[in-house]
Amino acid sequence: MTTRILLATAVAAMFLPSALARADNPRLVATVGRNDSFTISLRDASGSPVTHLDAGTYDIEVHDLSETHNFRLHGPGVEKATDIGSKEDVVWTVTLADGKFRFECSAHASVMNGWFTVGTVAPTPLAASVGPKRTISLKPKIVEVGPATLTVNDRSRTDNFHLTGPGVNKKTGVAFRGRVTWNMSLQPGSYAYRSDKHKRLRGSFVVRLPA
Repeated sequence: MTTRILLATAVAAMFLPSALARADNPRLVATVGRNDSFTISLRDASGSPVTHLDAGTYDIEVHDLSETHNFRLHGPGVEKATDIGSKEDVVWTVTLADGKFRFECSAHASVMNGWFTVGTVAPTPLAASVGPKRTISLKPKIVEVGPATLTVNDRSRTDNFHLTGPGVNKKTGVAFRGRVTWNMSLQPGSYAYRSDKHKRLRGSFVVRLPA
């Protein structure tokens, strides 16, 4: 009887990646290339997409379902990847420290990617101004995804500062003069800023994935 139980356990470990994971570690599930499609995802045990995690040790159950894609995870102290050219089911036990992490297919990183934050991540500082003459600006012009704090110095009674982009639509009043601070979470893509009074007064900046 004991021999049969041990054999059944060994077979389960061969075919169920979750059987290799430590029971006391939170479990994440990574999937790439289902039906050879250009899809990639990282989800928690409830099935929700991972956007933020506490720092700690996790078991990541990786299902690489395509020979043309792979799953790569990298960030502070972590660099893990399955092989392109083969299908693979594997469990990685990784310790995630505070910071930003990126996952992608190495062969198609521009279209198959995602990101999440871990622990405490300091917001990226941005500074913007409008006026006192017909001027508007924002720095820096290229920033990484994640939390950000934008301080706007509005010195104009005839223009305002209006910021739009993925998940953001914030503005000062046209007659307002003063300083405001906005806390935001920036997503990949292009953000535009302008005056609502004089539409030619405008600019933009780009938000990119973690390096």
